[in-house]
Amino acid sequence: MAGARGFPAVVRAHRTSLRLAAPVALLALTGCAYQGIAPTSRKVHNLYGTIFVLAGAVFAVVIVWLLLSLVLFRRRKGDSGQPPQREGRVLIVVAFFLIGTAIVSLLFPFGERTLAAVDHINPNTQVHLTLEGFQWEWTAYYKDEGLVVSGKTLKKPLVFDVPVDSPIQITLVSRDVMHEFFVPQLLFMRNAVPGHPNMFTFTPTKIGTFRGQCAQFCGLWHSRMTFVMRVVAPVDYNAWVKSEKEAILKVTCPEKTGAVSITAKDISWNTNCLSIAGGTPTAITVVNDDANIDHNFAIYDGVDRKQRLFVTGRFSGVSTRTDTLPDLPPGKYYFQCEVHGPAMSGVFIVNGPGS
Repeated sequence: MAGARGFPAVVRAHRTSLRLAAPVALLALTGCAYQGIAPTSRKVHNLYGTIFVLAGAVFAVVIVWLLLSLVLFRRRKGDSGQPPQREGRVLIVVAFFLIGTAIVSLLFPFGERTLAAVDHINPNTQVHLTLEGFQWEWTAYYKDEGLVVSGKTLKKPLVFDVPVDSPIQITLVSRDVMHEFFVPQLLFMRNAVPGHPNMFTFTPTKIGTFRGQCAQFCGLWHSRMTFVMRVVAPVDYNAWVKSEKEAILKVTCPEKTGAVSITAKDISWNTNCLSIAGGTPTAITVVNDDANIDHNFAIYDGVDRKQRLFVTGRFSGVSTRTDTLPDLPPGKYYFQCEVHGPAMSGVFIVNGPGS
């Protein structure tokens, strides 16, 4: 009797669990995709919802059909041997393909409309940004601001700012292999293909910090090829641009006379500043500690790289080479590895007499 009394309690417990599980499952499903931080990303989110509802309807019809089949064609008392085998009907085969075609035709307009919105290029963008990917880091070139910011490979990711409610144009480029721009909150991916710039536009409408990554396997340290996009107020954006430019001008380091050296390790220089005495022959030693990876060292008149003043040949590590620097007028210059761009860059200072 005790077991009989306990059985209804178990049934009630199971029913209660099912009632609780249903809303929890629905709540979990709502978190499968971000709402989006731009109008286009919200369109993608709505498309996910539309597909989910239509897929749920198809799933429900299949399950009901399956349950009805189990009930209607179950084995009954008196049945023996195999059930009767019936030949297929042309009508059923035709209906199968017609229903599939109808489902695809119903989904197609929703997808195409969203794709057209995502691929649309806004001609009235306010910020023009080039994102360059290479193994395994990102560099951001701000065309209008004359600013370049970059991460440090395997040390810190690229952090770049964009103003909220401003149309942004991004051009993706790659120095080596294929990479992919992916910010989950944008619900959007786009490839950076070597030799083929890839442009897209979006308008962020939510202030915040959003992490992105390369979503295309690009080699050994693909998992570390991340970046951070900060959407800020316009006044904060202008302040950030100003501070980044001022930080470049404030870079200083001890002066070297006659010889200077710099080392490449883990696709980064060991320093972002070199300072030499002007008017004195100076040798530069470039050490490449990255096995089987090419580097070189180049000096430009500025970050816009209008004029290249000195360059070594590309050479693979582990190895070292020494060259003689040209006699440059006193001033501040810009250096970088031309293989890996601004992620391996810094300030080159030529001091005048008595400075």
